[in-house]
Amino acid sequence: MNRSPYPFRDFVRAKQCLLRALDEPDEPFVLLTGDTGTGKTALLRQIRTELDRARHRVVYFAHARKLGAAGLIKVVGETLRVPTSMCHSVSFERLGRALGEEPRSLMLWLDEAHDLPEETLAEARALAENDLNGEPRICVLLCGLPKLRAALQAQPYLWRRIVVREEITGLLFEELDDFLEHHFPGDPAKRLCESGRRALFERAKGRPGLLLPMARTLLARTDPTHDGPLDPVVVDDILERWDLP
Repeated sequence: MNRSPYPFRDFVRAKQCLLRALDEPDEPFVLLTGDTGTGKTALLRQIRTELDRARHRVVYFAHARKLGAAGLIKVVGETLRVPTSMCHSVSFERLGRALGEEPRSLMLWLDEAHDLPEETLAEARALAENDLNGEPRICVLLCGLPKLRAALQAQPYLWRRIVVREEITGLLFEELDDFLEHHFPGDPAKRLCESGRRALFERAKGRPGLLLPMARTLLARTDPTHDGPLDPVVVDDILERWDLP
């Protein structure tokens, strides 16, 4: 099975838009939202591999809900090799000086940012805006569920500063065959008839992070020696059981 993400149309579009924004970080904030399973984290992984490491430095937080404001300052300080102080203003002033001397742009990527504590978001914003000349020293990428967008809209001052706002959705139905062939090359992917493929697609709502385990379950629970496509009734039954708690 191919473990690399399938480059579906919306994935490629979002990647190109974010790469352009991040490669020349004129804006201090970037937003990426999408439902569970749409491929947000896989997208960030690919973008990270394609950024020029000689020009950009990425600090990635996988579980932003666990990140407190003090922890954010501590990690940024460690990244820049700046000793932090018990006094917040002293730590902040040291980081400001270090950022001014840093030859690479520093990027803070906060995944699951819909659960980010308010004080941590405020600290990230303060770091990104800590320059009287208006030149961003840090680019903050906020990644999370669609409710993150609504939460940011409730903060008008911050929301209007976020110019780059990307939403990733999922596959189109016409991309499903290529998706299955990408991950299950050969005969296995052909064991689903049109009705079975549509049932799979609709159950997963086109989200690759759900399509993949569902398809794997279908293929694992059926007889590989069976001649012809799977019975759509069997497909529906397996998918129904897959969703049971």
